[in-house]
Amino acid sequence: MIIMRFPMHVLTALIVLLPAQNGIGFQDTAPAFSVSVNLVKIPISVFDDSGKMVTDLNARDFRVWEDQAIQEIRSFGVDTNPVSAVLLLDTSSSGKEELKKIKDAAEEFAESLSPGDRISLLTFDDEVKLVLDWTNDMKKIRRALKRIKSGFRTSLYDAMFVAAQDQLKGIEGRKAIILLTDCLNNESRVSFQEASLAVVQSQASLYVVSKTTIVRQQAKQERRVVMLENIYRRLFGENEDYIDEFFSKREAAMTDLAEKTGGRCFFPADYNKIKDVYAEVALELKSKYYLTYVSNQNLLADSFHRISVEYLSPASKISYRKGYYYLPRPVFRGRQ
Repeated sequence: MIIMRFPMHVLTALIVLLPAQNGIGFQDTAPAFSVSVNLVKIPISVFDDSGKMVTDLNARDFRVWEDQAIQEIRSFGVDTNPVSAVLLLDTSSSGKEELKKIKDAAEEFAESLSPGDRISLLTFDDEVKLVLDWTNDMKKIRRALKRIKSGFRTSLYDAMFVAAQDQLKGIEGRKAIILLTDCLNNESRVSFQEASLAVVQSQASLYVVSKTTIVRQQAKQERRVVMLENIYRRLFGENEDYIDEFFSKREAAMTDLAEKTGGRCFFPADYNKIKDVYAEVALELKSKYYLTYVSNQNLLADSFHRISVEYLSPASKISYRKGYYYLPRPVFRGRQ
């Protein structure tokens, strides 16, 4: 008899070995024992010097560690399982033309996915809105995108939290969050740390399409921002570019989070480039490899385990999930 549980991406199987069968039946007095098996699955993408995905990978190209302990790779290949992708769109202070380009890019992303894949659509401005629950019906997706309107303030961290903690709750298999944002937040009730923890625990790959390159120059033209920067310069120094420093810190934080989950962060130069980025993400989701290993570590509930993967051939970049929580407790507001 095999009893299985599926906590996130870690497969915990309890194998109960029954006593040997004799000619009459099972021996009632024979002892039984159990073995806990923890199968860990890691999504992997490898890129060459030109930024293109490497597609001729083999298990022998990799070595993997968990908590600095070498692990034996059990299986390897292209992950063809369906993906559940949350499209998370920043609609705060978006002009009519900008919003149209965002909608067009989101529609093309949905059209680029494989038939078995499905998406849900969330927007955030003054509040987080579930515009469309899980579906692969393009008619529903197009209708939902047409209904989207822009707001003013930005509840970015709330949106990340809702996407990871609520929308992906109970979702098994491959998961992704595709977040379009300018990395600004001025309305959320949860912190960046809480939102980040929820994303990591969800085991979704986070892809961030950052508008910071676009809005950074716009911000420098706004009168209020210029006044604030002048105040900072008088107080802390004449030679600092506080606007660039402000955005750079937020870009770094988002990039770090995306890479921890096995995703990536993109910085399109204008709204017309967002469509190209979405197409690249869709292609990567279709072409992503995976490897599995059976953890040889002592796993305690709600413990975090760091993963390190080495690619033995020359490459420009390797993207993979950097760790996982074993049987995590739910994230609550106020937990650090």
